[in-house]
Amino acid sequence: MGDISPQQKLQLTRQIRERYRQDRQDLGQREQVLYGRPLSYFEEEERPGDYEDDYGSTGTAGRSGTLGLRLLLALVLVCLLVLIDRRGDTLFGLTSGQILEYIRYDCLP
Repeated sequence: MGDISPQQKLQLTRQIRERYRQDRQDLGQREQVLYGRPLSYFEEEERPGDYEDDYGSTGTAGRSGTLGLRLLLALVLVCLLVLIDRRGDTLFGLTSGQILEYIRYDCLP
């Protein structure tokens, strides 16, 4: 191992960095397929606004996400399920018990 020339070390370092970049790009593409948009930490190493300023807040506050929308939708669906259960109604021909059974089957191990 001690007889590796500086040129070989540089070549190995270049190959490792290229492989790292390629792996990050592949992972970013896979997550884009899964989530429908590229995630910010795969786009660039560091952005000018991604730092903590003097007041402790980061410069990423302007980015829009869908977490709030997804939480609101989940809350509405849960309320709808509770309402169906209380009134004894069906939703698309399914009772609340059947819906809960489907959820248990899909989501719980």
